[in-house]
Amino acid sequence: MAGQKFDVKKHVMTGISYMIPIVVCGGILCALAKGFGGYNIGSAVEAGATPFSNLNPFTWSGFWWGVNKLGSVAMDFAVAVMTAGVAYSIAGRPGIVPGIVIGYCSAQSKAGFLGGLLMAFIIGGFVNWMKTWKMPKWCEGLMPVMIIPVISTFICGMIFLCLFAIPLSIIMNVFQKWIVSLNGGAKAVIGGVIGACMGFDMGGPVNKTASMAANALGADGIYGPMAAKIIGGMTPPIGIFIATLIKRNKFSKVELETAKTAFPMGLCFITEGVLPFAAADPVRVIPSCMIGSALAGAIAVGMGCESVAGHGGIFVVPMMKNPVWFLVALLAGSVVTGIIYGLIKKPGTEDGEEKETDIDIDLDIQIQ
Repeated sequence: MAGQKFDVKKHVMTGISYMIPIVVCGGILCALAKGFGGYNIGSAVEAGATPFSNLNPFTWSGFWWGVNKLGSVAMDFAVAVMTAGVAYSIAGRPGIVPGIVIGYCSAQSKAGFLGGLLMAFIIGGFVNWMKTWKMPKWCEGLMPVMIIPVISTFICGMIFLCLFAIPLSIIMNVFQKWIVSLNGGAKAVIGGVIGACMGFDMGGPVNKTASMAANALGADGIYGPMAAKIIGGMTPPIGIFIATLIKRNKFSKVELETAKTAFPMGLCFITEGVLPFAAADPVRVIPSCMIGSALAGAIAVGMGCESVAGHGGIFVVPMMKNPVWFLVALLAGSVVTGIIYGLIKKPGTEDGEEKETDIDIDLDIQIQ
C-alpha cells in the first residue's frame, strides 16, 4: 500500500456501484406510488405515535403510501451507501460504519452527495491512520469492531458537524433570502436562478435552499417559482438520458442501463436519478444540468407557468397554468443538458468499469 497510487476514480466508482441499486430501487418505488396513488400520496397517511401507526395497507391509498414510504427511505440512504462504499474502498471494512452514519447525516443536513463524497475521503484517510496505531495485544481484537468504528465516527462526525453543517446552514439561509428577493424582478430571472440551483447538487444544500425558497413564495400565493422548482429537478435526469441517446458510444453498459431508470425518475421529479453520473463526473455533469435546468426554469416562469402543487412531476402538469409551455420548457432544457453533456463527456471504456468486490464477512472477532 505504501507507494501505491491513490486511485480517486476507483474509490468513487466503488461507492457509486453500491449506490446505483438503492437509487434505482427508491426511485422506481416512488414513481409507482405517485403514478397509482397520486402526486400527493406521501401525505395520504397522518403520522401517529410512529409514521406507521395510522397505516392501513389494505386500502388503495394506504397501500401506495407504504410503497412510497419504502422508496423514500431507500432514497434517504442513497448518500449514506455511497459514502460508506467510498470509505470501504479506501480503508476496508472499518470505513463502513462511519461512512453510513456520516453519509446519512450529510443527506439529512442537506449537504447532499457532495458533502458525503468529501467526508468519505476524510473518513477513509482517518481510518487508515488509525490502523497504524500500536495497540496492546489484549485490545487488538477490539480495533475493527469497537475502537475504530466509535472513534472514527466520533471524530469525523464532529468534523462534519462543526466545519460543514453549521456554516452551511448559515450560508444557505442567506442564500434563500436572496432568491426570495429576486421575485420582484423579471419572472424569467427568478425562474432561471431556481432552475440552475435545482440542477446544481441534486438534493444537496443549494437544491434544497432553492426548493424552500420556492415553497416560501408558494405559501404567499406566488406559484411561478414552484413551477421552476419542479422543472429544474426534472430536467437533469431526463437530460442525462438524452445524452446517452445522442452519444451512446461514450457511455459504459452500466451507465446506459442506469440512464434508462433515470428517465422515469426525472418524469416523476426525482432528481436523485442523476446522482450516479454526478458523483462519477461532477465537473461535466453539474454544469450541463445547471444550464439545462436554468433554461427550462426561465422559459417556464417567463411564459407564465405556475404550479400550486410543490411536487409530483409529470402527474401535476395538467393542474398547472400554461402546461403546454411547461412541457416545451422541459423538452428544451432536457435537450440542452443532453447535448452539452454528450459533447463534453469523456468516452468511457468497458475496461474502466469497476467490478464489485465481495466483502469478506469474517469479522475476525477475538474473544479472550
